[in-house]
Amino acid sequence: MIAEHTSTPRTNRRTQQIARAQAHQPLDVLGAIWRYRWAVILPAIVFGVVGFLVYFKTEETYRSSTRLMVESNHPPILDTMTGEVIGGVPDIEVLQAQLYSDTVAEMAFNDPNMQPHQALYNNSLDQFIIDVHDQLELEPEVTDVNAAQSLITLLHFDSNNKELCEAAVKAYSKALQDYYDQRHQGTQEDLARLIETAIQSIAPKLSEMERRYKEFRRDAPLIWDEEGHAKNPHRDQQQNLTKQRATLYQELRQEQKTLNSMQTVAKQSEDPQIALNVMSQLLGVKVSSVAQNREPDPTIGDSMLAEIDLEKTLLPLIIAKTQNVSQYGPSHPTVKAIDQELQTSREELLRLVREQADRITKLRREWYEDLGDPVVRAKQTVDAVIYAHEAKVAMLDGFIKELDEQIATEKKLAAEISQFELDNEQMVREMDQFRDLKNQLEENMGKAQLSDDESVTQIVELMKPSNASIVGPSILKNCGLGTLIGLLLGSGLALLLEKNANTFRDPDEISTLLGVPILTHIPFFRGKRRKIKKGEVDPFKTLTTDLAVVHQPSSIAAEAVRSLRTAVFFDTSKIQGGKVIQITSPLPGDGKSTIACNLACSIAQSGKRVLAIDCDLRRPQLTDNFDCDDKLGLTNVLNGECEPLEAAHATPLPKLFIMPCGQIPSNPAEALSLPLMNELLDYLREQFDYIILDTPPLLVVTDPSITASMVDALIMTLRIRRKSKPNAVEALNILNGVGANVLGIVINNSDEAGAADGYRGYGYYKYGRYGSSYYRRNGQSLGTSVAVTANNSLRQPRTMNANVNGNAAPATGKNGSATAKAATPLQPRSTGTLLADPPAPHGKPKDSQSSSIVEAEFDD
Repeated sequence: MIAEHTSTPRTNRRTQQIARAQAHQPLDVLGAIWRYRWAVILPAIVFGVVGFLVYFKTEETYRSSTRLMVESNHPPILDTMTGEVIGGVPDIEVLQAQLYSDTVAEMAFNDPNMQPHQALYNNSLDQFIIDVHDQLELEPEVTDVNAAQSLITLLHFDSNNKELCEAAVKAYSKALQDYYDQRHQGTQEDLARLIETAIQSIAPKLSEMERRYKEFRRDAPLIWDEEGHAKNPHRDQQQNLTKQRATLYQELRQEQKTLNSMQTVAKQSEDPQIALNVMSQLLGVKVSSVAQNREPDPTIGDSMLAEIDLEKTLLPLIIAKTQNVSQYGPSHPTVKAIDQELQTSREELLRLVREQADRITKLRREWYEDLGDPVVRAKQTVDAVIYAHEAKVAMLDGFIKELDEQIATEKKLAAEISQFELDNEQMVREMDQFRDLKNQLEENMGKAQLSDDESVTQIVELMKPSNASIVGPSILKNCGLGTLIGLLLGSGLALLLEKNANTFRDPDEISTLLGVPILTHIPFFRGKRRKIKKGEVDPFKTLTTDLAVVHQPSSIAAEAVRSLRTAVFFDTSKIQGGKVIQITSPLPGDGKSTIACNLACSIAQSGKRVLAIDCDLRRPQLTDNFDCDDKLGLTNVLNGECEPLEAAHATPLPKLFIMPCGQIPSNPAEALSLPLMNELLDYLREQFDYIILDTPPLLVVTDPSITASMVDALIMTLRIRRKSKPNAVEALNILNGVGANVLGIVINNSDEAGAADGYRGYGYYKYGRYGSSYYRRNGQSLGTSVAVTANNSLRQPRTMNANVNGNAAPATGKNGSATAKAATPLQPRSTGTLLADPPAPHGKPKDSQSSSIVEAEFDD
């Protein structure tokens, strides 16, 4: 059975890759222009010649010029409205508008310099204004004049008449100067008069408004501060009361919080004295009961303290005694007298102290007996403190209510006189507007105080008008512009041709777009027979000259075919048994049959047993190339007229066998789609190493799509020409749709020197001229082996016979080979006639001594 080498996911990935490559393929602009350089150069030459003819036919143009200076007598000023610095000179647009005005044109037309030339304009001022608009030009040397006090400009006049150019420049220069002098004459007086009139009309209105405002201030119930700002007294009083209320409200909240805390402590505490201490901490002051306030000093009545005070009283006598003792001695009368006095005083004072202490002790005892219970006294104190704070909270709440009433009253009064505030603001705003307008008019009056003898802007001629000189036409401008237009049009034409060509330009583009590799490039090849020495017999004389590997084994084309053979060997090395390879192309003329023939010969030259089958049942070119028109072929095997190996004919190459198409049927597609075709290929796998199928073009018939699903690999031949890109993509999509295993692409007729379609290969064919040195000059090449007959080169296979009932009937001929008479034809599994009324055998074309691989496929 045929192994499946291409799965559905792989086919889908290849289709998606082709779609992405088509979507992201950029246009090579430079490459397209170079390939179609004739389309670019030809329009450039034509339009260059047109430009030269225009130059030749155009009359000469003369130009006369002068330099003018426009200056202003007052410096640039700052515009208070826009904030921009405005120069004293007008903008260049204003100067141009004034130059082209009818007034200046009339002054120039009546100038004495222009009178000799008025006949050129039919003595018509209107005609002069129309014509001179295209001939006159004012060119500034500096474009930014916002901060400039002077401006330099060039005045040009172009005409076919030299004298007219010089006269017109002089006339316009003089006219523009006179225009500015006349324009500004008397302007200052008019402006000052207008400003004075405006001031006089504004002053009475402003005086009336000030009078009305004084009366308003006298009668309005408003007050004004030192700066003259009006204030609403009731609104100010309302704000002051609101501030007082906020202060009282904060104090009320604090007192309520303290009162709530004290009430909570009084309820939760069982000991009034403890509650009194906690209240002291909350209030931040010491709160005591009546008993505590009336408690006497504990030091009163203490006898020891009294004795200490006594000693302090007697201290002067003690000191005097000590001094006398130290001075006179203890026995001195003075000392004794002092000692006696000290003793008497101490005793008497001690007695008095003791009596006083006893009295105080008695009084204290009586005082404690009158105080009563201290707990009761503490509870009374707690109640008194709470009552005092409750009274304070009530007082604050009353104050706040009174303030609320006052605030509401002041708010109502403030709203009643709010209209006076609005009237005051409106009157002040109107007076300010009138004052500002008056100040601006007075400022403009000061600016308008200019000299009456000179104008604000004046024009001075810096140099006299130049002599008229030729300025046009220019051959460089005309020819250059024409050539540039031709190049642009030619480039557009080249891009259009490139887009319309829709072909490949390099190998990488083919691989990227199609998603398959390029196996080889077959160059342009002119078929010719190898030279035979006198007396020798050419064994390949019956073969077509398009077999380059046979007739010219050392040629570049033969080397390219061997490169293809090597790629096939590597790509099919994992396939077990015989390999079935299909050769096809998108369109006729791509050289598929010649590529198939050369590939079969090259594989046979490497020692492999090869069978080439001509599956093109419409135009069998492979059959013609090997001169097998009148021999049994594929259709005979499918009709059961012979055994498969009887239709495999030997060739001059020992390992190569050819199965021609046989008689051309009327239904080729149905013949190739029979199950017997698949069974035939399975049988031939056992007999040959490689089986090459030559099939019709993909985009012409459906035959190659049928066989693509039966083969192990497929090679597509492509000739680079117009529309080859979409044709190749469509062909590859067909193959992907049937799950074909496409090994790669063979590019035919890719000679770099002779390619006119812009395709360029990799550039290795120039090394082909060295290939002949690897072959023996006087020996036989690989493709010149002595031919052998089919009887001693073809192995004796088993006979494959089948009838409709499925019974096998083997039979052998005289030499052990299968015979057509004894064999039962290989029948199709479907009933009915396979090929009805086959036409006559296809005729054999004449050999051509000068052909190419592509030329051999023109009848494909």
